[in-house]
Amino acid sequence: SGLTPFMALVPETGSGSATADSYVTLVEADAYFTAHGSPSAWTALTDANKESALRYAAKWIDARYRWAGQRLYSTQALSFPRTSFVTNDDRYFASATIPSDLQALQCEAALKHVEGALNASYSRGGALTGLQVDVIRLDYAEGAGIENAEPYLDALAKPFILSGPGMLRAVLG
Repeated sequence: SGLTPFMALVPETGSGSATADSYVTLVEADAYFTAHGSPSAWTALTDANKESALRYAAKWIDARYRWAGQRLYSTQALSFPRTSFVTNDDRYFASATIPSDLQALQCEAALKHVEGALNASYSRGGALTGLQVDVIRLDYAEGAGIENAEPYLDALAKPFILSGPGMLRAVLG
């Protein structure tokens, strides 16, 4: 038929899998959303679409943030597991740990992707300082980026990212 057969998620368990494509299983993601109000944007999806969103979210968060610690294995597909590290809020994570906060971040990113693509770019990041309607004029803040601002996702990721000038891929408040 020419269609690719449905492929189940390959969750990272802390072993440094070379084929992992998610930090959570579909069952874990569904349980997360059940515990967080069962948003209809998630519950209305087919399992295949949920898994696709989770795959995208895992890659997106790994591309957006520069995580503390180092990858545990050079051959692992995802950024976690990491070497042992202490988060910015002073929690210790042993190597081969997949933090539950990271799993929550992936779930929230997957939902955000379903609601409106995470990869969307906005003209100057939407950081408007002025707007004129007749003869359309937009004024943007000095240095406003073109990335989609995701303050809630950035806040969830903040404890796990490197801090300091030039060390973040995302602008955090």
